[in-house]
Amino acid sequence: MKFTKTVFYSILVSVLYGLLAQAIARSDAFREVFLVMSIGFVFVFPISLGFFTVYTAPSEKQKSFLYQLFAPWGVSFLSMFLAMLIGWEGTICLVLALPIYLICSSIGGVIAGIWVKVFQKSNPVFFTLGLFGLAPFLIGFLESPFPLPTENREVLTSITIQSTPEVVWKNITRIPKITEKQEGFFYFMGFPRPVEATLSHDGIGGVRDAVFEKGLVFYETINIWEENKKLGFKIRVDPNSTPITTLDSHVTVGGRYFDALYGEYEIEPLNENSLVLHLKSEYRLSTRFNVYAGIWSDYLMRDIQENILRVLKFRIESKNNQ
Repeated sequence: MKFTKTVFYSILVSVLYGLLAQAIARSDAFREVFLVMSIGFVFVFPISLGFFTVYTAPSEKQKSFLYQLFAPWGVSFLSMFLAMLIGWEGTICLVLALPIYLICSSIGGVIAGIWVKVFQKSNPVFFTLGLFGLAPFLIGFLESPFPLPTENREVLTSITIQSTPEVVWKNITRIPKITEKQEGFFYFMGFPRPVEATLSHDGIGGVRDAVFEKGLVFYETINIWEENKKLGFKIRVDPNSTPITTLDSHVTVGGRYFDALYGEYEIEPLNENSLVLHLKSEYRLSTRFNVYAGIWSDYLMRDIQENILRVLKFRIESKNNQ
């Protein structure tokens, strides 16, 4: 793509629109009216970004189907990256939103190409840009009175461990400080790693404090205590006690959109020295696009659980071989 001054100004105008729209939506005056986690700002906003990118481009670029498809990608990524630098978004939200932004911005670019071809002579520039620029706010305003759809989801992970139920039980009720290597996609993206888990007392009613990095704590009240078999607990997180820099506001545990509800370990013996350790979790998801968000939130929970199971397996089997 030949990068002329006109193309540069087109991209600049589009990025500035993206930043201005986000700034307005996140301002105190409009925060409760225009939810950033809404159809208007997750789906319609990138369409508007793509439209701006192509509509303000030189005429020869407007007619190029490849430009309509791919030029909006650069504007979308740049807008999201700048929002992250400003502190509006975190790495996790950027990664989760990027596929939607790329697809929807391309749709916006194609719409702009069609619009120019059909309506250019009959619609003033300011009317057209105003129409598409205000579209995310209009859709966001129309959907704001409706409650967020809520669903409870469940994630189950398992691992085979060469040990006995008695040994595994001692390692899951309380987890001493984790010094082992921890790996996972979301940890790379900045999600806090688990540190340790303490238990106030054995049996039903005991409170397990599962401590993660950056001040994140899950308070787990035991409601199932079947020694050497099953450990279940209700989970409570106080989002107000979690430092504001710990997580993106959109994925804050215990917040408007996401909350952990329940966890359960179950030991399934295979033979005298082998068993399967199952880890199940239940959580609440509340967005207007739970189908898409559920894919990522399931992945997040599975990522966390598999990491914990790997640490437990390594610890237990290492002790067995000593």
